[in-house]
Amino acid sequence: MTAAPTHFASAAAFRRWLRTHHATADHLVVRIAKAHALSSGIGYAEALDEALCVGWIDGVRRSLDADAYAIRFTPRRARSIWSLVNVAHVERLQAAGRMQPAGLAAFEARTPERTGIYSFERAASELSADDLATFRRERRAWAYFQAAAPSYRRTSTHWVVTAKRAQTRAKRLAELIACCDRQERIPSLRPTPRPKH
Repeated sequence: MTAAPTHFASAAAFRRWLRTHHATADHLVVRIAKAHALSSGIGYAEALDEALCVGWIDGVRRSLDADAYAIRFTPRRARSIWSLVNVAHVERLQAAGRMQPAGLAAFEARTPERTGIYSFERAASELSADDLATFRRERRAWAYFQAAAPSYRRTSTHWVVTAKRAQTRAKRLAELIACCDRQERIPSLRPTPRPKH
């Protein structure tokens, strides 16, 4: 990745570029502001959302400086792998009415054998019997969780059960239950605020 990164001041600016060039460009290297420097440009979560909306995906990343890094975005290939996290992102974007025809076409072209196949996703992610009982006792939270998209349930469960320490797992389970009780997703899977035009 040797191209100089393109700077976008906002998600809206990146969206405009993608809507104009997504069908003709073969890649774009984008400057991504780190979390502490979001006032200096577009952040990762919002850049990924905009890319997914038109059927593009993030790829190679390289460091730029203390405030930013560069990511190469490309159109998604027909047989590319879909992570469960990106499936959940697209379902969220679809529900918000943000997906564009090219993004929907890429999403609908995915196949089960190329979805959720990364090693961390293949392992069964299930709550223990005790954790499940704890969750089910919180009826409002459990009802919200059961009504959520399957990809969200898998991803959030994976987040809980893959914690290395029992204390961390318990903390994550408590956070998942609290979020579900408030009828919202865990912070890492929440929609990014849509920037004003």
